[in-house]
Amino acid sequence: MKTIKKILLIFFIVIIISISLKKTITNYYNKKKLQTNSKIIEGVITDYYEIGLSNYYLHYNYIVDGVIYEKEIMPDKLLKGCENDKWCIKKKIIVKYFPEDPSISEPILDSISNF
Repeated sequence: MKTIKKILLIFFIVIIISISLKKTITNYYNKKKLQTNSKIIEGVITDYYEIGLSNYYLHYNYIVDGVIYEKEIMPDKLLKGCENDKWCIKKKIIVKYFPEDPSISEPILDSISNF
């Protein structure tokens, strides 16, 4: 019985590591794509909030060729002027996207406007 539990635990750990590794590799290649070929578009912040003391979440969307793309990122620091979580919502933000696959994007975090 203990052997089965150990095997299941190892299997679970391998799955978690595999998922994490796949995400890391995908993020790396997406950043490379954005560095080599990207376009700029205006997006809108749809949600911004903090969990704990240093976990920030930014939801944004943008439209390319009539398709709405919704994304979430975790900035590593509090965005300037976003001390009140709701201040940033509905603000415009510049988004870099990959023209061959517009779902690959990243916001330019210091481009939040006061429109």
